[in-house]
Amino acid sequence: MLADLLLLLSSAYHFLGALYYLGATKKRKERTFEFLDLAIHIPAKSEDPKMLANTIRKVKEVLNPRQVILVVDPESLEAVKREVGDMALILTGAEKGKAHALNIALKYTKAKYVMVLDADSYPEDTYALSSHPYMASLWKGYASVKTKWSEAFAPFTTLASIGIVYGRGTLGLKVTPPGSGVIIEKKLLEELGGWDEEALTEDIELALRALKKGIKAKVNDGFVYVEVPPGYFELKKQQSRWAYGASQALIKHLKVLDPELFMYLTQYSTLWLPLLALITSPLGLSPFSLFIYYSSVALQALMSHKAAKVWDIDMSLRKSARISAAGLAMSIDILISMLKAVLRLPFKWVVTPKGGKRLKGKLRNEYLLLFTPLFSIFNPVSAPLALQYFVSALFVIKEVRSE
Repeated sequence: MLADLLLLLSSAYHFLGALYYLGATKKRKERTFEFLDLAIHIPAKSEDPKMLANTIRKVKEVLNPRQVILVVDPESLEAVKREVGDMALILTGAEKGKAHALNIALKYTKAKYVMVLDADSYPEDTYALSSHPYMASLWKGYASVKTKWSEAFAPFTTLASIGIVYGRGTLGLKVTPPGSGVIIEKKLLEELGGWDEEALTEDIELALRALKKGIKAKVNDGFVYVEVPPGYFELKKQQSRWAYGASQALIKHLKVLDPELFMYLTQYSTLWLPLLALITSPLGLSPFSLFIYYSSVALQALMSHKAAKVWDIDMSLRKSARISAAGLAMSIDILISMLKAVLRLPFKWVVTPKGGKRLKGKLRNEYLLLFTPLFSIFNPVSAPLALQYFVSALFVIKEVRSE
């Protein structure tokens, strides 16, 4: 039956996730620092000048780069100049998108290597550079403003990065370096044609373009700090954009994908595949499929817990439950984003708020999930699926409305 196939497919994603976390439990090799001829590129549209100045100071203290190139929007230019001064070369062009800003910075780069950092990102004190043409950094989540949401998002961001970057790297899989913390030789970046200004997630698109030319990225397992979203709406906007961007890049470079990389880039499907299984469950759903599904979820949770212990990450059961509820509650929005990418429909890019700024949002699709128990009337076997979406949506609605 269709519901069984959908649920088994979702299970395959979870088993793969468990494998990533298994890879993440492997011991790290001792790192040695190499002083690279390095240029830091920071795209910053409508960002706080004080935050930018603070980021640049931290970057210079740890990495001692040859250049720091900051690309801002014209409206922010004067305020940024007053705050940053001569700590960086300041250019404009960020108003035309992140990839456009990075391509502008590339034109002014004199160093051999380029490292991209977001406005809120900076390397940890023990970050160790190593020489390789193309490298990925790990992310360590932090919250500039403490909320119930951000305190769960921060350790999960760290843990997820360890799984999908370090874990996949130790397994010998094809790594797609995330944007903040990516390091690449200037010459190689130019040979690849720079950053794709049409791509919503230019980091994934560049990685797939590199793979087409047989260039594989290495994991440089130093951490860069990245600010996590302060609330549910901010997270939903961010994750919807990433889901769209990954699907967009996948469609463009479908020929370069092996089955594992295809599943990695479509991993957001784990949020809505069980929902589709629930919707189609009146046509038939096997208890065996449910058993396999929840076994895969439990295995991934177990392996992620093991990886968290190895890396000393405080990922409590309460924080894990909050993350799970948020993901399931935004499942319809994620599905819509991925469908938009497949249909080549436009997606409005919104900068994830930083420094405690918040987005105004409305709960819409979350309310639809409150009706999921109706499907289990026609097939009681699907009750656990209905319950997981109902409880998640109810929790998120209650939390958001109480803020």
